[in-house]
Amino acid sequence: MKGLRDFDWTVLLIVAVLCGTGLAVIYSVFHPPAGADVFDADYSYLQRQAIWMGIGSIALMFGLIVPFRVYETLAHAIYVVCILLLVAVLLMPSGADTQRWIRFGGFGIQPSELMKVALILVCARVLSGHRRDPNKLRNMLLIVAVCAVPFLLVLKQPDLGTALVFFGVLLPMLYWRGFKGLHILFILSPIVSGILVIYGEDLAGNPWPFGVFIAIILIVAYLRRSNLIESVSLVAANLATGFIVPVLWGDLKPYQQMRVINFLDPGADKLGSGWQVIQSKIAIGSGGFSGKGYLLGTQKALEFLPAKHTDFIFSVLGEEIGFIGAFAVLLLFSVLVFKALWIAQKAKSEFASAVCVGIAAYFFFQVVVNIAMTVGMAPVTGIPLPFLSYGGSSMLVSCFLIGLLLNVSARWSEY
Repeated sequence: MKGLRDFDWTVLLIVAVLCGTGLAVIYSVFHPPAGADVFDADYSYLQRQAIWMGIGSIALMFGLIVPFRVYETLAHAIYVVCILLLVAVLLMPSGADTQRWIRFGGFGIQPSELMKVALILVCARVLSGHRRDPNKLRNMLLIVAVCAVPFLLVLKQPDLGTALVFFGVLLPMLYWRGFKGLHILFILSPIVSGILVIYGEDLAGNPWPFGVFIAIILIVAYLRRSNLIESVSLVAANLATGFIVPVLWGDLKPYQQMRVINFLDPGADKLGSGWQVIQSKIAIGSGGFSGKGYLLGTQKALEFLPAKHTDFIFSVLGEEIGFIGAFAVLLLFSVLVFKALWIAQKAKSEFASAVCVGIAAYFFFQVVVNIAMTVGMAPVTGIPLPFLSYGGSSMLVSCFLIGLLLNVSARWSEY
C-alpha cells in the first residue's frame, strides 16, 4: 500500500498523453489531403507505432516490477552486452551508408538506443562507487572511458546524434555527484575545440577561432596551476582535439558534414542539405498561434517536409496545432524532467538517485536537440522526439526508462 501511495501517477499520465499525441500526429502525417482518394492512405506506420507502444508498455512494467537492486548488480553486464551488440552491428554487412540495425526477418532493433539505458545504469554504478572522493582524476578518466567506448562505436556506424546523447546524459550525472567545474570543463572544452576547428577550416578559412580558444584554455590552466596534473591534462586534451578532429571529420559521410556546416552557416546549401530545416521552419512558422487545424497542414500534405513522421514530427505538430500545441508538449516534457529530478532528490540510494538524473538528462537532451533541430538551432542529427516520433527502439527505451523512474518513485524509501 505504501508503494501504491508513493507511486507517481502524474508521470504515467504525462507519458500516456504524449503517446496519444504521437499517434494522432502520425495519423495526420499519412492522412490523404482534401480531394485525394481515401484508399491511398497508408496507415501501416500508425499500426506499427501502436504495436511498439504495446511492447513499450511491457518494457515499462518490467522496469517497474523488477527490484532496483537487480539493475545495480547487473549494470556492468548490461553495459558489456550492449557494447558487444554495437560491435556486432559494425561487423554486419550493409548496403546503405549506415549500419545501425540488427534485423531478424521483419523485426529490427537499434543497439545504440539500448546503449542509452546501459550507459545510464553503468555510469550511476561507477559514480555511486566513488562517493568519498569523486573528484580524483582517475575517477574522471574512468567515467570518460566508459562513455567514450560506445561513443566511438556509434560514431563509426555513423550516427553522430545518438553518440552525442551519451555525453548529454553523462555531464548532468557528473554535476549531480559533485564533480568540480574544472573536471566538467575537461569534457566540454574538447567539444568546443572540435566545433571551432571545423568552423575555422570549412567556413572562416583560417585557424584563429581555435587559436583564441586555446589561449583562453591556457589562461584557465595557469590560474588553476595549483592543480598541475589536471591543468596540463586540460591543455593536452584540447590540443589533441585540434589534431584528431580533422581526421574524424574526414571520416564522416558528406551528408553528415553538410548537416554540421548548415548548423554553423544555415545558408550554406538552401536547396540541398539545408532544405529540410528551411521547410521545417516554414511549417512551424505558418502554424501561428493556434495552427491551421488538425489534418489541415500543407507542408506535410504537399510533401515539402521530409522525415515528417520521425525527426520532424514536431514541425507537423507546430503547423497544425500551432504555438498552443507546441507549448503544451514542451510543458509536459518539462514536468516530466522536473518529476525525475524530484524523485532523484528524495531517493535514499545514490545509485537510484543518479539513475533518475540520467533519465531526466536523457529526456531533456533529446527533446531540446530535436526541437532545436526543427527550428534550425542545432544540426540535423536524427535524434527522435520521445513518445512522439515513429520508431520502435526509441519507444522501447523511453518506456523502460519511465518504468525505472516509477520504480524509484514507488519505493524511494527503500532505495
